Amino acid sequence: MNNTVKVLFTMLIASSSCYVSASFKKFEAPMGESSWQFLGNPLSCQLNHSIPMYGDANFKKVAGKGEKLGFKLGYKRQPIRNVKVADVRAISPAWQPMQSSRELGKIEIKSGKHIFQSEELATWRLLNELEVGRFPTFYYQDFSDIEDQVSVSLSSVGFKAEYDKFLDCLASLVPYKINELTKLTLMFDFDRASIRERYKSKLHALAQYIKYDESVEVVFVSGYTDSKGSRYYNEKLAQRRIDSTLKILKLDGVPDNRFRTIAVGEKQPVASNRTASGRAKNRRVYIRIAQN
Repeated sequence: MNNTVKVLFTMLIASSSCYVSASFKKFEAPMGESSWQFLGNPLSCQLNHSIPMYGDANFKKVAGKGEKLGFKLGYKRQPIRNVKVADVRAISPAWQPMQSSRELGKIEIKSGKHIFQSEELATWRLLNELEVGRFPTFYYQDFSDIEDQVSVSLSSVGFKAEYDKFLDCLASLVPYKINELTKLTLMFDFDRASIRERYKSKLHALAQYIKYDESVEVVFVSGYTDSKGSRYYNEKLAQRRIDSTLKILKLDGVPDNRFRTIAVGEKQPVASNRTASGRAKNRRVYIRIAQN
């Protein structure tokens, strides 16, 4: 290879390397393929969007007071090993020329399965941009040595109908975590079997866990009384208290075969029946959830 050829070959390699270092990769669902999918029940609300050749975007909130709405963007390409930061912009599509794009700030790139994650306020910001028709887009450099420029967009095409379902689901989420309901005691007035108003919200929540949480196997319901009256009468009263409890759970669609019941009556007191305060503690229904 003569010197001229060597120089040309070297220049070709150099120019090729410069081109590679400046390459740009864009990931976005094509307009005709963009879709969103809502999945939800009273325990969990999800809104999913697939980005071809890249991963899946997921907005999710689960039941329980204080739980936050979160966003995750799945990642199925080469792992990113170094800590990086992405710029986030809401891009106005070509068919909305009068609407300007917005800078949304920066977000840390995570290593592992989900490259981008956010909670609550930042997540609502992404949803708001999608709702008005913009494309939230993440810009970052792919490799530390080659520095490929990458953009990943969430398309707003097909978003609104599924988002409406998602919002309805969020408004209906149960306000309790399952660990708040696995052992539940209901107290009763003397010689009464009616459920006190303050317990009803927890019973309705419990019904949703029984229906939708696959970890719930059996619900044990035990009825108790104080020692006033005959033992036979108290067993019947205990059963009426169980029936009142099950009635509320069944109104929410829980079938009979999910329960195991026993009317204990005045046996197994938790406090002395010699005092009014002790007897009040014994007038109860105890609910226990068995999980797999």
